[in-house]
Amino acid sequence: MTRVHDIAMTSASAAVILFAFSSCTLPVKQGPASTTPQGKPNASHIAQLDRGRDAYFAQCIEPACPTTTPKTLAVAVAVADPQTQPQTSMQGNARALESIAPADVTKPAPLHKPQVLVLEFATDSAVLTPAHRTLLNNAAKALGRAERVLVVGRTDNVGPDAPNQAIALARAGAVRDHIKRVSPAQPNDIRIDARGLCCYIASNDTPEGRARNRRVEVVFTAPSEGVP
Repeated sequence: MTRVHDIAMTSASAAVILFAFSSCTLPVKQGPASTTPQGKPNASHIAQLDRGRDAYFAQCIEPACPTTTPKTLAVAVAVADPQTQPQTSMQGNARALESIAPADVTKPAPLHKPQVLVLEFATDSAVLTPAHRTLLNNAAKALGRAERVLVVGRTDNVGPDAPNQAIALARAGAVRDHIKRVSPAQPNDIRIDARGLCCYIASNDTPEGRARNRRVEVVFTAPSEGVP
């Protein structure tokens, strides 16, 4: 390589370097000077302009510089207007709602108020009278379909505890046995609650009050409506 060639190459390299430096120091064309309310020039800095393959850097003056927006993830899809949403999409949404709804939602069964039959007994007696049998016979059909039956035996306050406990049990047993005879469909596990000298519903100071306390109560749940 000749010296003339070397000088030409050196001159060309110097021209490239000078052009590169001059591009960084050339003034950027701007509009009218922008100042803050206090009269000071607004801050300027180098910012990225445009994006992707067309991105380049240049000097800009606030507030004209581009702002950086944070990247976010889509977390929900807005519900479309039913008038503009396609029918197939609405059907899909309905199926989606059905899939998260309870599988089996049933209404609670209605509660039936317990029915009570009251049979009053004579003093020291556990014998069923014709009136007792008629009352139980008339209720035989309902008793046979009842979900549960409780026979409660009670006494007044006359006499010691042991005899009263025995008579309370005898009264409840007599009523239970008659229910089994007239209502064969009724289960054999009819419950008995027999207690003497207990649970009075009237005052024992009068004959009428003591008569009301010498009793058997048949408590049962009425059958549901529509059951034959």
